[in-house]
Amino acid sequence: MGRWAQETAGACRTLAPAVALPIADALDAVAARAVATPAIVVTGPVSSGKSTLVNALVGRRVAPTGAGECTRLTARYVRGPVDRLDVVLADGSRRPLPLAEGGRVPAAVGDRLGVDPADVDHLLVSLTSDALDGLTVVDTPGAGSARRPRGPARGSTDAAEAALVVLPSSARPDEIAGLAAAARYGPAGVVAVLGRADTVGSQADAAGVAETLSRRLGSRLGPVTPVVGLLAETATTGALRSADVAALRALAADDATGAALLDPEMFVGARLPVDAATRSRLLDLLDRRGITIALALLRERPDAGVGDVCAALLAASGLDRVVERLRAEVRGRADLLAAVAAERRVAALADAERAAVRAERGRARAPGPGTSTVPTGGRDLERLTDLVEDLHARPLHLDLALVEAAARHRSGALTLPDELAAELDLLASPDDLPARLAIPAPELAGHAARRAATWRAYATWGTPPDRSDVADTVHRGWARLWGELTG
Repeated sequence: MGRWAQETAGACRTLAPAVALPIADALDAVAARAVATPAIVVTGPVSSGKSTLVNALVGRRVAPTGAGECTRLTARYVRGPVDRLDVVLADGSRRPLPLAEGGRVPAAVGDRLGVDPADVDHLLVSLTSDALDGLTVVDTPGAGSARRPRGPARGSTDAAEAALVVLPSSARPDEIAGLAAAARYGPAGVVAVLGRADTVGSQADAAGVAETLSRRLGSRLGPVTPVVGLLAETATTGALRSADVAALRALAADDATGAALLDPEMFVGARLPVDAATRSRLLDLLDRRGITIALALLRERPDAGVGDVCAALLAASGLDRVVERLRAEVRGRADLLAAVAAERRVAALADAERAAVRAERGRARAPGPGTSTVPTGGRDLERLTDLVEDLHARPLHLDLALVEAAARHRSGALTLPDELAAELDLLASPDDLPARLAIPAPELAGHAARRAATWRAYATWGTPPDRSDVADTVHRGWARLWGELTG
């Protein structure tokens, strides 16, 4: 988590030793939740390629994949000391269950445990994968699934900071309306991708379909990024072996391979210098597009190894663009949201203590048998109130407003003049802002003051309300920079 969540947690932990034990425990819990590992929930229609992309993100071929519906229960993937699967029941209890062959999550969990799947809240999957350092990935049943739980699982959306929405090329607005997990995040917390982009044609075709999806779905999810999940999965999970690359190298040297690749059955059945079982495995790992990419690389560089082939597959998969969007569009917002949520929990704690003090004072005015006449909670309430005021006084709420407005503009939900949009994007990324402005330090405070005045005036000149609100937010951003520079 970023600086705001860490700062909030630090303030809570600093106060904890100075208050009564129950309040101290509550403050420690608020601090722990504020800096907990952020989670991203992966959602989308059935058979959109969700679980394949989940495997790419966690760095293991562990989520069940294949034709039809494979994800029947919400699964939460976390970093752990050993590979382990725990089934979390609706009552909060856990039951361990061995992973299936190949280290995969079994499809029929209820049958193996002898419990009704309706009694399972979610699966907790601990993996020793480095890809899960600092990230939790939540895989959900497909939207429209007959097995989708009637209510939200505790292991899914209520504890996630962002959503990765995986869409088929045929996605419609009414389907998207059913993705409740994504709706709560808004454009700043959602990255939408076209799953299985290789099934719609060439790379250019996939880009065109993704752009069409972006227009069709309006501003709900923002831009759509094409991804070839199978290539991403194979490149990141260690599924490709040296023997596979050796087989690809032999195929690359045979002139008949190109014609055989026109059809999967022809590729498996043709007379080629690699046995049919190995060719079938290559299709499972790479499909024809991945095989074509690998063959082109090996013809150009016959000495290329597993790492080289995986790098080429990863570059062609589009996963790097998805990860970059997650970093650029979601990570900072997750920090802000965690800090704001922690503020609200501290405020709720103060409200509860205030109610307890009132009740205690009421008892002191009319004491009954065995009731103390000396209120004891007033000092703790004062300290909590001071903490709430200190937290509310921080500028993170302005940062969040800037990030949200920039995301709405990028998604197409908000049309802004170019000058206002440019300055909004600038202020929404405050790190090293003075250096990025490229304005001499002695002139920077004056520039910030002039821009603040410009956008304050624009916000009050009969500007449409949505633009006026953004202009006022940009005004406050420049005014804050001016205050920081002038002390």
